[in-house]
Amino acid sequence: MATRKTTAEKPSIDFRQAQEDLRATLRQGMLDAATRLLTEEGPAAMTVRRVAEAVNCSTTLLYSLFGGKDGLANELYLEGFARLKQEFRQAAEQARARKQDMQGLAPLRLHAQVYHQYAKRNPSYYMVMFGDAIAGFVPPVESRKQAWESLAVLIDTCEGCMKSGALPPSNPTAAARLLWAAMHGAVSLELKGYYLKTERADELFDAAVNAVLLSLKLGPNAHA
Repeated sequence: MATRKTTAEKPSIDFRQAQEDLRATLRQGMLDAATRLLTEEGPAAMTVRRVAEAVNCSTTLLYSLFGGKDGLANELYLEGFARLKQEFRQAAEQARARKQDMQGLAPLRLHAQVYHQYAKRNPSYYMVMFGDAIAGFVPPVESRKQAWESLAVLIDTCEGCMKSGALPPSNPTAAARLLWAAMHGAVSLELKGYYLKTERADELFDAAVNAVLLSLKLGPNAHA
């Protein structure tokens, strides 16, 4: 004889969950469309109307999911930093797998190389992350904090170099910020077309990184 169930069975269709799943699918589809427009046509193409057309929905729906163009731009801003963080991690893992020599300042040079290549392969993303690619967009404070966490690997690497003796003891955060400033300055000039030859841009980037690393290696009291 079958035992009568005393608890309510779970409904075969959970309408609220289905709504949430649909919302998440639509949101991801819009982000994917925005990314395609950004990478294929540049930041100017990344408008609410174009993104809505790309997924065949109304602009009203896009506003309801992202709060407008700034909300969508903020997601792309965070995605850019997430991708950069992933590339830092993958490069470190590959170096370990290949048993690459990572003594001395090699870890910092590796991060600099990853940063430079990322910017060259993803110029539109980079300009959203660090430039004024999307007119009027200002990343919220919380997003800027999250973005800096993506670059925290530079702090950890600077600290590791100090512990190994490759760099004299100092503030690893200040050292990472100095290196980042040099990399960003050289990359920004390159992406904005100030150098007509690729090799000149590469030379400038390497020279900027080497100058910072030499300064860090000499230590804060070198010129006292």
